[in-house]
Amino acid sequence: MSKAAHHWALPIAAALVLAATACGGKAEKTDTVDTSAPVTLKLGTADDDSRPGGLAIVQFVEQVRTLSGGKLLVYPEWEAQGHDVQQWDQVVARMLKDRKLDLAMIPSRTWDTEGVTSLRALGAPFLVTSDALADEIVTSKDLSAELMAGLDKDGATGLALIPESLRHPFSFGPALVTPVAFQGKVIRTAKSDLGDATIRALGGKPDDPVGDAVGAGIRDGTLGGAETGFVLSDALPVPGIAAANVTFTTKVNTLVANSAALNGLSPENQAVLRNAATATLQWALSHRTTEAANAAAFCNRGGKIVTATPANLQALTQAVRPLYTQLEQDAETKSMIDRIRTLKQSVQIPSTGVATPC
Repeated sequence: MSKAAHHWALPIAAALVLAATACGGKAEKTDTVDTSAPVTLKLGTADDDSRPGGLAIVQFVEQVRTLSGGKLLVYPEWEAQGHDVQQWDQVVARMLKDRKLDLAMIPSRTWDTEGVTSLRALGAPFLVTSDALADEIVTSKDLSAELMAGLDKDGATGLALIPESLRHPFSFGPALVTPVAFQGKVIRTAKSDLGDATIRALGGKPDDPVGDAVGAGIRDGTLGGAETGFVLSDALPVPGIAAANVTFTTKVNTLVANSAALNGLSPENQAVLRNAATATLQWALSHRTTEAANAAAFCNRGGKIVTATPANLQALTQAVRPLYTQLEQDAETKSMIDRIRTLKQSVQIPSTGVATPC
């Protein structure tokens, strides 16, 4: 990703003294305003400010400034992990834990490598397969709170879950619509224990090459595909072939605070951060581009979209079934999966949110 240079102006509060003097020269009245400097916080992300997560951060920064009247300011650190770093999201999560960051935007999939298990239901393969379902999950106060509850094991406090996009297999050879197609193929996927296990269950080999290694792998045939979303597919060196109805999951970002940093703020500033996170979620839901629009842009860049047959989908689902056996050994995760399955049955998917072949 390109480094985005973004400057945020720091408001400077100046003391104003208004004095009205009597004939004898004595000050009758003096009014002053607060001269204290604003509280500043650093927010890290692996994204730049052109990506959906980055755009949400820009909105969050503005919400915090507005709601606090400029007394609390958030400064983004774009691509906080540095350049060409594997496990990029985990690096940011560890920076948050080590108090090198006060806040962070980190995908929910990331946390399972850091000992957090409460978010695993969001990454269960082929479970959260529509934007509409993701929206219902993140706007449910009880469900979202329970999903984020485990973050405290890593010294973090969840402020909001912000959905981004559906995740599909993009192939650089034959379409990835069956377990046979995945067999032996190296698939680029962001590091996650459950994400890696999903690729392995389908017969593939997960890896997270960065920088020039991605293009080199495509050219020499060692990289068979990538797990990503249409909205991010312009970052692929070549468009490839996307399987539109093979939806691994939906990428959901966690907007989080270092718990110690959060607890060190005044109650008023803690409330500002929580209210700003809620407002940012609502903004993201109303400004997110549709799956269909992102898919159309992919087609315009020369990509090809195919769909798996019902038999293909059944074979893929069967291949990952052992993962559910493992996940559901944890009572909390099983309960969360069951609740999402129940919610899924009632969700209506708008036709404008479905990608079509091209």
